Amino acid sequence: MQTSLFLFVVFFSTNTIVYSLICLRCSDVTEPRLCNKIERCQDGEVCAVQQYRADNGDIGYWTGCYPKKECAAVDNRTVVSTKRSQYIDGVVQCRDCCTSDICNAYGCGSPKYPATRGPICFDCENVSDPRDCHTVTPCNLNQKCFIHEKSVFGKRYFTSKCESIMGCLPHFTGPVVGRRRDLSGLCIHCCDGDLCNADCSTASNATVNNVNKPATSMPDHVAFHAVAYSPTNNAVVIFDHVITNVGGGYDNTTGVFTVPTPGLYVFSWTIETYGQRTEAVLLVNGVQQALSRADQASSYYDTTTSFAVQNLTLNDKVKVKVILGRSEARHTMFSGWKINNTDDTAFSVSLSREVTGSTIVFNNETLDTDSAYSTSTGRFVAPRSGLYVFMMSAVIYGSHEYTCNFYFSNGNNQPEIWMDSDSGLYDSASYMTFGWLNSGDYVYAHASRMTTSSVIAGWQLVDDVNVSKVRYPAFLAHLSGDTTRSPIVFNRVHSGYHHGYSTSTGKFTADRDGVYVFLHNIEAAGSVVNTALAVNGNVKVETRSDGRHTGYDDTSAVTVLELASGDQVYVNIHSGEADDGQTLFFGILLFEL
Repeated sequence: MQTSLFLFVVFFSTNTIVYSLICLRCSDVTEPRLCNKIERCQDGEVCAVQQYRADNGDIGYWTGCYPKKECAAVDNRTVVSTKRSQYIDGVVQCRDCCTSDICNAYGCGSPKYPATRGPICFDCENVSDPRDCHTVTPCNLNQKCFIHEKSVFGKRYFTSKCESIMGCLPHFTGPVVGRRRDLSGLCIHCCDGDLCNADCSTASNATVNNVNKPATSMPDHVAFHAVAYSPTNNAVVIFDHVITNVGGGYDNTTGVFTVPTPGLYVFSWTIETYGQRTEAVLLVNGVQQALSRADQASSYYDTTTSFAVQNLTLNDKVKVKVILGRSEARHTMFSGWKINNTDDTAFSVSLSREVTGSTIVFNNETLDTDSAYSTSTGRFVAPRSGLYVFMMSAVIYGSHEYTCNFYFSNGNNQPEIWMDSDSGLYDSASYMTFGWLNSGDYVYAHASRMTTSSVIAGWQLVDDVNVSKVRYPAFLAHLSGDTTRSPIVFNRVHSGYHHGYSTSTGKFTADRDGVYVFLHNIEAAGSVVNTALAVNGNVKVETRSDGRHTGYDDTSAVTVLELASGDQVYVNIHSGEADDGQTLFFGILLFEL
């Protein structure tokens, strides 16, 4: 797991003091999250939770700083061995280590802080130095963290606690803000974020932050993309070749994405198999959330891409595990990104049974923030106007050939993609699309048949008030005739809108710095087609479509890229011929940097 220390900096006059990692410190608690004491770690230490069984049979927890190099070991006797904590006779049953402030509030199977809660704040009265505060407390939902500097007998003291938003008002000469001087020239700080009241500056250039903005070290933006350069058999896939890692959440030594900022996240994973059925699952904290299958007869390749949207909390662990068969190297990949506006609409639904009919009604609702998707009609109805992104992974089983696509009630035309399966085999087809929707517009998946593990998902990317409808980078285009040309010129655009993509060159040009997501889907007819997505001539990901067994087959791949203004993205054919119609290219700006 990648390690990153969250640092707190306190300014007193011209002196700068850097705080190290902050961990909960308790020797004997029934749950780690009930611990209300903290300690600051030394170099080489991380936060830890240990579950132990005492000699009298009681189960308890120890929390505190712990040597990083000893985290993998589990002692037989005595719970702790650090100099700042007392010894407790007992047997250590579990130890979990982590690397962000108060991340040891849970571990070893203990419950987390609630998903909906107030901040964890420092709670001390009249200390001469904020660093001397070693007590924390959970605040209510209507409270913020607060710290106030005051003068007593000519000396300055600091009080930190939970305070209501209205309780902040009397201390200021103006609107409630993050950090300001009161009438006596002393500093007051109200903020919303765990441990954000660690300091209160009296410097004349103190930063002013809005009270509603968390004053934490968590990254504002998160996105990653990585490719596995080695095959995987019945194990967690180590996507060791990292292309994008904004926010530093993905660890290419473990294959695990650790959530650095709570919120809604989109994930996509692509699995390639050769001559067998390969099943891969998306695991969140060890619990299966989704499944995908790549399935092919002997001596042929097949690829599947699937999607999921998850509501995640800080330090949740996300990974992809092969539970059947083997995933092939270089064409197996994993990506994810945070939906930055967590109050925006998002949904994710799947099938737990086979369904026939023109409208596919997904019965397994895993996420629906605004109750916008109906499991009775199969329709997603936009609750507000804005730009929406949709994803589909359609699966069939047996000897069938069907098309599938999204239907938009506002008339936005959509391309069709094919599912081509053979007797005893699964096949899937995936694509992404977008649309500017008004409140009440609806979208549904259209196909004659789909089976278990099929998925559709979507989210509102931006509203239609704060961005330009004619200049927001987004496009969806497909090929109108077979081609061997590089770059592939996807010459027909969809959704009634495109910005940044050229139908004459086949290239997308970024007009601003930011993180973008792309999907390309390549259809092969009776042959193998090898393609690569490139940026300014540099290959980022490679795909292989194999249509030799069933006559036709397509392969899609999602790529998340950090681009600078002027960068160009396109798809090259390395060998073979791309079939028309279902060969398509999608791209959209996720967020600016």
